[in-house]
Amino acid sequence: MRIIFQECKKAFTSPILLTLLVVFSAFNIFLIVSNSYFKDELKMANELSQTYGLEITEKSLQQFEQDLQTDLAQLTEITGEEYETVYEFLDTFTMKDVDLYTEDEHLFFQQLQLKEIYLNRAKSIDDDYRELDIIALGEAEINKYGLSGKAAGMLRDEYKKLDKRLEQLKQNGENKEWFFLGKPYMMHSFLFRTVFMTFMFEALLLIVLATAFLTTYEFENKTHLLTYATKRGRSLMKDKLGASLIISTVFITCLLLITLGTYFIVFDYANLWGSSISSALNLEYNLPYITWWNMPFGKFLLLVIGVMYICLLLFSALTFVIGVIAKNSYFTFFLLAIFFAIGLMLSSFIPTSSSLVLFTNFNLSIVVMNPHMLFTGNSGLTMFKYHELVTITVWTGITIVFCLLVTKYFRRVDIQ
Repeated sequence: MRIIFQECKKAFTSPILLTLLVVFSAFNIFLIVSNSYFKDELKMANELSQTYGLEITEKSLQQFEQDLQTDLAQLTEITGEEYETVYEFLDTFTMKDVDLYTEDEHLFFQQLQLKEIYLNRAKSIDDDYRELDIIALGEAEINKYGLSGKAAGMLRDEYKKLDKRLEQLKQNGENKEWFFLGKPYMMHSFLFRTVFMTFMFEALLLIVLATAFLTTYEFENKTHLLTYATKRGRSLMKDKLGASLIISTVFITCLLLITLGTYFIVFDYANLWGSSISSALNLEYNLPYITWWNMPFGKFLLLVIGVMYICLLLFSALTFVIGVIAKNSYFTFFLLAIFFAIGLMLSSFIPTSSSLVLFTNFNLSIVVMNPHMLFTGNSGLTMFKYHELVTITVWTGITIVFCLLVTKYFRRVDIQ
């Protein structure tokens, strides 16, 4: 343990790594705060969930409509005119009317408009979901990627399963729960695509540099002939692997705590942790998110964090494997970057009639590049129900084998 501690100390005292951690943390804080201009509007979803319950039911919608009529009566008192909806008032509103009302009254108009948007969206959920045709969606995806033969057949089978999942989702009412409006706020994409993907790139850069730094330290400082001359010296690589995984975990945790801590301080999810990711309100593009399992926001967040941790630690171990062979931190970094890029592009080199074009998407690069689409069924070629589990299991096995082989190789290799 003393040796592992000393190895960790090298990384913890590295000015480059510590500077990068500070810079990345500062950038993430800036990214989140600079996109917080609409945070006050997000309070509406929390208020609706607190007032009417998390689930959207006929009874709660009726109560919502009654309360909205009370608000419209208040609008009549303020304006002196009677309106059936706030939009009738807003259609007649001009710039010269701005000074006629107080700041609190303008805030009331904005809140009333948001309430009507949420109400109208909630009332249209059943109609919208009746029009969803998952089988047709599957055919569109097959045509989009030009699939044929076994590949097309495999994807059709998965979309049949997704169609059954959609029916189950509607029966369970997972799509009828209050959440932030996907349009215009795009909160799911902002957190799990923008923020998480930024975090992933930063964490990946940190752990690759840290692991390469530790693995090649003796070779680059010309102390390898002394350090590895003894039998125990060759076993030092096992300690370096353990230290690399510990350092990677620390860096990931520090960066993640700062990033998510800032995010949840800025954006309030107080009453929405139990709301389903598959909520119809979470519609950002043409289709709502459809998860393979019932995924409340809190559970989805924890699972995404868990998947990201595992993937990043696997990349750290793979960097160790490359570093032992390359013996140079620069070569190690660029070889890992090439490996990462190959993972992203590999499926584009496979014939679209072969099922291999789908299997090649079961790789770590694809997973870390799509945190917003994890565990969902409408995620293109990665829509398989157990995509994340299979990918992590397979690559954990591969990585363990590589680590064992490379440590055995290092015990016999010429260190000159």
